[in-house]
Amino acid sequence: MTGISPTKLLPVLLGSAIAAGGLLQGLHWKRTAAAGDTAAMEEQLRLATEENAALKRENESLRSLAQGGGEFAVPQEFIARVEKELGLDFLSNPVVHRIAPEELRDRIGAAVESRFGPAGIDDRQEAYTLLGCLNAGHVLLEETTAALSVGARGWFDDVTGEAWVTERFRIEDIPDQAALVSLLTRILLHQHFPPPPAYPGDDADRARQALHQGTAAGAESRYLAASAREAGFVPMKQDAEVARTFASLSPFVRGLLLFPGTTGKGFADALFVKGRDPLLAAFRNPPQTTRGIMEPGAPPAAPKPPELPPVLPDGAAETDYLTETTGQLALRLWLEAGEGGESARETAKHWSGDRYRLFPAGESALALIWEIEMDAAPAADALEKLMLARITAMAGIGSDAVMDTPLATRDGRHLLLSRPSPTRLRFLNTADPATALKWK
Repeated sequence: MTGISPTKLLPVLLGSAIAAGGLLQGLHWKRTAAAGDTAAMEEQLRLATEENAALKRENESLRSLAQGGGEFAVPQEFIARVEKELGLDFLSNPVVHRIAPEELRDRIGAAVESRFGPAGIDDRQEAYTLLGCLNAGHVLLEETTAALSVGARGWFDDVTGEAWVTERFRIEDIPDQAALVSLLTRILLHQHFPPPPAYPGDDADRARQALHQGTAAGAESRYLAASAREAGFVPMKQDAEVARTFASLSPFVRGLLLFPGTTGKGFADALFVKGRDPLLAAFRNPPQTTRGIMEPGAPPAAPKPPELPPVLPDGAAETDYLTETTGQLALRLWLEAGEGGESARETAKHWSGDRYRLFPAGESALALIWEIEMDAAPAADALEKLMLARITAMAGIGSDAVMDTPLATRDGRHLLLSRPSPTRLRFLNTADPATALKWK
């Protein structure tokens, strides 16, 4: 392959690896089928198909990288400003790449997907749909990628610790200078406070993103404010395309994406005005839940999320696809999607812990169980009322949800709400009403 350039060689090698992986997996399925283990074969087929799709998408992202526009030379004055503001030095030169806008979108999509591991984003798509966070036609990966890429002047890759700016980036423009300050802040924080080796879970990851991105957003705002004082600069209005994109998002995804730049920024700004030490102390001992960002002065939630029933209703062994925690933020967004309003926000403040499980229920059906622990029985009473109203709206058939009674939905699902203890609520979404009653 001496005649192939490095930029072309990378996609070729990746494509060959994907094809070889598919062939080997096919031989393995054949041996499995010969042994008569049909159920295991189908499960391995599902996982292999999803992993192969993820590899193809990663291949596309790496091809984008190979075709990138080189590195952007960061002016020293911006490096010095960020170091001085945080009282930290860069451990290595910050790397900022140039890339075409359409290539940046592909790279962002691959990065979003890779955060959760093979099939992780797909399982969350299923889980959020069964929870009622996503409606028909809303795709988690597509919405997240679009929101992060449309109109973006730059983007920070939390996996590599490097940043990207599009071809429209102009260092002479003050908004672009401010965006660069934000990117450099992310790089500096990543060098000193990198992400944990293992994915910490959705709620803990959202809390970390809120702290890091919120601090960077604060640095960007301070740069814009300083520019306004020095040169009379007025920040540009929001791009119309950006506004349309965010308006098209599901409320749940929009709330997740806005959280770091709003609540996270407020949390970081409050620490910054006290001085560098309080802010850096937060990075050394960061909040482990979104509650820690939303309610910094409140008592911490329970140290562990509630345990879910260990055995499936029919006595089968545990075979769940995904077990996760939504956290206080996601609970609040879920309740706000109904008619809770201020009541939803106040009730969510009493969140003490939660856990959900996505698991198989039959040959091709999926089910989900979600348990929420509140800090007191009165708060659980308020949550019960809001959840019944939310389930009624999810069913969409005009009948009110009743405790301990499965409610059929228009698409043939069955929703059930029960109360295992005075402070705990249990939600179930399944295709089988008989199975729902076993979980009551």
